Amino acid sequence: MINQTVLKTQDISKAFGKQKVLVDIDLEVFKGEIFGLLGPNGAGKSTLIKILNGLSSQDAGKAVFFGKFNPKDLELRKKVAFVPQEDAFYRFFTVEENLSFFGSLYGIKGKELKERIDFLLGWLNLSFFRKRKAEHLSGGYRKMLNIACSLIYNPSFIFLDEPTVGLDPDMRRLLWKKLLELKEKEKTLFITTHYMDEAQELCNRIALILEGKIVVCKSPYDLIESFGGEKNFKFELDKPPTEKIKSDLKKALAGSVHIEGQTISIVYKGKQEMNALSKINNLISLNGFTITKTTIKEPDLENVFLNLTGKIEGIKKAAKGE
Repeated sequence: MINQTVLKTQDISKAFGKQKVLVDIDLEVFKGEIFGLLGPNGAGKSTLIKILNGLSSQDAGKAVFFGKFNPKDLELRKKVAFVPQEDAFYRFFTVEENLSFFGSLYGIKGKELKERIDFLLGWLNLSFFRKRKAEHLSGGYRKMLNIACSLIYNPSFIFLDEPTVGLDPDMRRLLWKKLLELKEKEKTLFITTHYMDEAQELCNRIALILEGKIVVCKSPYDLIESFGGEKNFKFELDKPPTEKIKSDLKKALAGSVHIEGQTISIVYKGKQEMNALSKINNLISLNGFTITKTTIKEPDLENVFLNLTGKIEGIKKAAKGE
């Protein structure tokens, strides 16, 4: 299946005075994917999102949505939605009144508007709160109302800025489920988040932005394979291991080996994990021991984030002679 590009940025740059906030941002987002933008505070995520939504202007470069260059184009705005972190509805309106108001802004009325409201209220678990004023909703349901207001005109491309910040675990998981359902309907989602588990669970591809520059853009799996670092293996044996096993394992593997009680811990730095596990099992068996329990801790996106941000800091310090 050929990827269909729905957003393409070329050399987007932005500075505030002498401070460069974005530097030559090139991104490509495909139809029906969840695209993640990760980066530490101050990396330029919010500035880029504002530019792509026509809320700010870039100094150079361009963004093309669905073949259009102007993010304020009315027909384009009907295809693109933005769900901000903060509440973007009228708190003195009821849930239903908010949806009716935002629908009317896009020319939706009558039976079509009622059907759209009924669907969103049911889909986002808001039906019970239909007549409740928005200011009396809990934080989780305010987030759901935010999303409902942005989806009332059935957009194809949806920006979500930190969509689950401040939510409890149950509401967070519910929102993940809803975002994945949007993806199944071939909606394209562009999310920013500080939660590495969220990005790993939801995103097809992730771009990491540091100091206004995109340093890498890959799938979560490829990022972990390339930058995740070490894997941790633990093997509990039927009796205390010998120094000979430790020596044999060190010779056979790329990593460090530690023994504590009846447990062998191995920090493995190679990539061919299955081959490594086979070697470990064979060596332990040849030395007359039986493995009673195996624990494997894989690197994750948090390791990727820490490794890459740490590498950038190291380069900066080296340049300063620190």
